[in-house]
Amino acid sequence: MSKSQTRLVISVAGLFLLSVTVYKWQAFTHFGWTIVLFKIFVPLSFLLIFYGIGKLIRLPMLVCLALPLLLEVVSWRYIRHVIAANQGIDKPSIGVLDQWIHYRDVIQFNRQFSSYSKDLGYTLRPGSEGYHQDLEYENKFSVNKSGLRDDDNSLNNPGIIFLGDSFTMGWGIDQEKTFAHLTGQMTGLKTLNAGISSYGTYREMLLLSKLQRDSCQVLVIQYCDNDLEENTARNDPKSPQEPLTHEKFMKVGIFNRLNEGYFPMRFTYFFVREKDLLKRIFITPGSVWRDTKMALTSWISGKPMLDGKPLAIKSEAMVAEHTLQFFKTLAKIRAIYAGNIVVMHLDGRYTRPELISGFEAAGKKSPDPNLHFLRACDVLTARDYYPVDGHLNEAGHQKIATELTRLIRKKAFLK
Repeated sequence: MSKSQTRLVISVAGLFLLSVTVYKWQAFTHFGWTIVLFKIFVPLSFLLIFYGIGKLIRLPMLVCLALPLLLEVVSWRYIRHVIAANQGIDKPSIGVLDQWIHYRDVIQFNRQFSSYSKDLGYTLRPGSEGYHQDLEYENKFSVNKSGLRDDDNSLNNPGIIFLGDSFTMGWGIDQEKTFAHLTGQMTGLKTLNAGISSYGTYREMLLLSKLQRDSCQVLVIQYCDNDLEENTARNDPKSPQEPLTHEKFMKVGIFNRLNEGYFPMRFTYFFVREKDLLKRIFITPGSVWRDTKMALTSWISGKPMLDGKPLAIKSEAMVAEHTLQFFKTLAKIRAIYAGNIVVMHLDGRYTRPELISGFEAAGKKSPDPNLHFLRACDVLTARDYYPVDGHLNEAGHQKIATELTRLIRKKAFLK
């Protein structure tokens, strides 16, 4: 075999290896050692491709090895451009980066912070401490003995308890800058942040039943769109949904290791997979060129790409289903807590008014003098969210804390 043939075989082998990691990546998610193998195969495939092609056209060895590194730097710099260009605008336009949420390190399945719970599925690991980071943030997490992102003292006689998911927990925010912590500072009351990532209202109710409630003057419940699936399944005794077993929990934890930390060529791999470049570059090269030209134009101008996607608006039927399942769970919360409740809705990248309006309308049909609603949609804009990650940024948490404090004082909740 000639040198040229050998180099061609090397580049084809690299292309095959990259194709396996792109189209059969799920095969690497079952064991810890396969995760390690995946993180080796990705950079190796790029090295083989660029080495083989580079040597075919007689590029120096150092240039062949430097090209993958250069490509990764370009991918990283483009991601930074998208983030910067979408900060401070009314509607994010992040293109393929809207899929990055599938590449995030999910804290409730992170090896350092995850802890299995038979009835709750998971909590944060009691007593754990460390950093959680992604493209737009790096935050320290300190977890108390009950698996909540707060200190142990907050468990004793809290005046305000916050139930919710990652928004309440403070995904992407330092602990002392969450709206739960800030509300405590503004009102002078001890607060307990009982928000845990991906919890629906039903599990929040189960968690509340384990907490000290007799001193609680205000219970804040934060709702998110993805609560519906859990609430529907748990409220229906005939639901086919199976509980999260310890075995399943461990499997998801192994899967999450794909996204724990950086590995070489991670950002380039993201674009190759999510833009389906390996297929499109051979089938529709024109569309690849158009996408590249749009991205370069956006990068050079410093402006986000044009996005024709309309804002997602929920139908009346969907609002009715969310409302029905939420109030079924709220009735269970009322069975264990009779005091003041404030309900608000938050969603990723922007929060629309349909759901909270539906909740308010349902609340008026069966009046509860201790049930109140905070319309986060009236005070938040897209600028209050991380454009790629979608969670509230520091400004968003500050606005929610200010509005909660205003509502608490207006309604004279505090004794």
